[in-house]
Amino acid sequence: MAQHGVTRRVFLFCLLAAPAAAQDFMRMPLAELEKDAENLPPAGLYTLAARRFREGPQQDAVRWLYVAQLRARFRLAATPDLPRSGEPALYAALNESVGRPINEWAFGDVDALAASLQDALDWDAAHANAATPKPGNEAVLNRIRAGLAEMRETVLASREKIRQQRSANGLENR
Repeated sequence: MAQHGVTRRVFLFCLLAAPAAAQDFMRMPLAELEKDAENLPPAGLYTLAARRFREGPQQDAVRWLYVAQLRARFRLAATPDLPRSGEPALYAALNESVGRPINEWAFGDVDALAASLQDALDWDAAHANAATPKPGNEAVLNRIRAGLAEMRETVLASREKIRQQRSANGLENR
């Protein structure tokens, strides 16, 4: 199953970046992982998204993907001196291996996607970020959050165009 392959690739990427943490993320019960999400690094949130996509409900995976992306982008913007071969490369790989299949599914229902984008913003606003502190980085965080909010509006405004493009490409619209 393709979704199982996504989870395996995430595990391998995380294993390279943080071996002990990757094993914990894969073994931890999913409900426990979700409960502890504010304490996870972005790579752990990508793992959560991949596992939720595999285990369902898939719409919840969309929210976790965008929480992961928001927090990864925030971390990279708040700590610009990270070595390019480390976290920046890891997040790029996770966006491709986890983000692509989840987004392919998510864009099949634009209204649900927009709701998940808002859910990601709401969840992030309501929860601490153990990986990258919000205090002292408010301007950076606001810029990253504004980008996700703008994406939500663009998706909604492009609803029909997205549906037409998906149909032309043989992809499902729900």
